[in-house]
Amino acid sequence: MDENHQIIALPHPAIRSQAALDFARAATSENTQRAYRAGWRVFTDRFCVDLGYQPLPATPETVVEFITWSSDQVKVSTIEARLAAISFAHRLAGFPDPTADNDVRLVMMGLRKKKGMPPERQDPLMDQSLQKALTALPRSLRGTRDRALLLIGYACALRRSEIAAMKIDDLRFSEGEMVVALPRRKTDPYGHGTTIVVPKVGGPLCAVTALRRWLRESGIEKGPIFRRIDRWENLGSDRLDGKSIADIIKAAAKSAGLDSLRISGHSLRVGFVTSADEHNVPIGRIREVTGHRSDSIYAYIRDRGRGGRKAIEAVLQPSMSEPSKN
Repeated sequence: MDENHQIIALPHPAIRSQAALDFARAATSENTQRAYRAGWRVFTDRFCVDLGYQPLPATPETVVEFITWSSDQVKVSTIEARLAAISFAHRLAGFPDPTADNDVRLVMMGLRKKKGMPPERQDPLMDQSLQKALTALPRSLRGTRDRALLLIGYACALRRSEIAAMKIDDLRFSEGEMVVALPRRKTDPYGHGTTIVVPKVGGPLCAVTALRRWLRESGIEKGPIFRRIDRWENLGSDRLDGKSIADIIKAAAKSAGLDSLRISGHSLRVGFVTSADEHNVPIGRIREVTGHRSDSIYAYIRDRGRGGRKAIEAVLQPSMSEPSKN
């Protein structure tokens, strides 16, 4: 790895010790660090090296040229992610952030207006579509694992990274319910912990029953809950990663005849929020499960206009019920 690639991991001059550097790196998640490395690599190798620009410190003019160079190749959201990597690298190395320059912001504003498109939003897996995906799973150890994975991800509105991180020690079963203790979530960066109580509801969507069955059939007593299974149905000791979990969700949707291109690792979490909203669960209660701290939760509700329909009905129905004065 050359010096430009390493720069993403260099400390600010004020960060002297290895321990302090480790703390600084821990401020961002593994997924975010991976995205930063990818974005920084494009900026340094494919742009600066090829075209003769200096990547660190980069000038605002260089960043503007990078935006223009990228505009015909990738989406606006991808350019924004790459700018975040450039910003992070400069701040970590103790240089001024060129992406904060007014000219850079003005160019990005114009780019969003010219090329901006609504973000691609994956379909939720909920109720009937989730049941179809569950029914399509094979009757095997792999199918038992995937059924438990889908249902716990749905019941607790988990991100794929949170599913991957689940361990036996995070669970506590009692009569009629299961307590899931998540030591850390994206919305809980300081590790205060989140507790979710999952009731045993019975029926095809019961996460408690599915998870108990998986643990019983797999014989897992400690360590990661969701692990790899080879083609011969041999259970491994390595936990599944986030990509593998997304692949499992998409494969289950495809087997059920759903459009897997519109299903992602986020579809379980989105499905829970949308379903809860359809059942008129107060948003505060939904947040207790999802861990949202802001109004960003509303972006998860895929009601396809049903919320607006309810508002229109509420306004129009009183007048519709009034007798005509003509």
